[in-house]
Amino acid sequence: MSLTMKNISFIVGMILLFLILWGAGYLAGGPEGYTGFGESADISPDDEEITFVYAHKGESAIYTAPVSGGNAELVTKAAEGNYLMNPTFSPDGEAIAYVEQWEDDDEHPLGKLMLFNHADGGVKELTDEKGLVTEAAFSPDGQSLYFSKAGVYTNYSPIASENPHDFDIYRIDLNTKEIEQITDEGAYDMSDLDLTPDGETLMYRSYDGADQLVFHDLKDGSETTVTPIGDFATGVPMIYSPALSADGKYIAFSDVARTSENGTYIYEGYRMPLDTKQAEQITSFGEHVTKPVFFNHQDKLIVTVDKAFATSSEPDYSYWVVNADGEGRERIQIEIP
Repeated sequence: MSLTMKNISFIVGMILLFLILWGAGYLAGGPEGYTGFGESADISPDDEEITFVYAHKGESAIYTAPVSGGNAELVTKAAEGNYLMNPTFSPDGEAIAYVEQWEDDDEHPLGKLMLFNHADGGVKELTDEKGLVTEAAFSPDGQSLYFSKAGVYTNYSPIASENPHDFDIYRIDLNTKEIEQITDEGAYDMSDLDLTPDGETLMYRSYDGADQLVFHDLKDGSETTVTPIGDFATGVPMIYSPALSADGKYIAFSDVARTSENGTYIYEGYRMPLDTKQAEQITSFGEHVTKPVFFNHQDKLIVTVDKAFATSSEPDYSYWVVNADGEGRERIQIEIP
């Protein structure tokens, strides 16, 4: 056999081998989708566990893990094609509320409020599939859940991307399942629901020409706004993911601490006493710090750090414990089964 015929036979053989392997699935790519931790985490009432979302090739599930790190335990999975977000512990630690979202035929998100119960491992749908629920917060007595829901998913400017808008807040009684509307604002933006320890005031972040913290009195419906004072790189606060401390005396949030050489905003964690409104920077990761959560019985917080912020199409989240005074930090090392 000539050298040319040998080369042709070799090439034909390699093509046949490639097709066989492809057909058997050995060379086919795995399922597409994000693999990694979700942005938000919550801490249990006894400060022993965190709950979070972890996605594997686009399939998301909620887990718990020790705050000290270690093996994660599966709580519940999303239905096929859906994704989970914003898990939060009930005040007694026996339930976890979260949001399950998916896309309609127009690729617009829809979302419903869900509740997992540790006692029987059951999952309940608390809202229907017609709206776009984004997050929820338990009342201090654990008898109600407050949740935010968007009225539309659109862009109000031709140069802006589509996002949820026309927000209002609702409350569901977990005993009767009755739902009542708390606000009637149709807000452009509304997020990060929280309640004061006495359960009488609802806190949330809103945007009205500038970022602001809003305190909504649940008795008379009156509202007051709070604007942090601090050394922010943008000159004015750009409040992101605010959280209220267990005693109601402090608010933690992330804001722009500086700008990188290429102009990217570097977000760090801040803590602000409500009586002075003077915010102090408490982290120095030099990355994108977000979603602070106060411990309930210790002067510490959990923050989420995204090492891939503004450098990749997919995030690279990790969870860290930081001291409230800014001294000391430790990563929560979690093993996913």
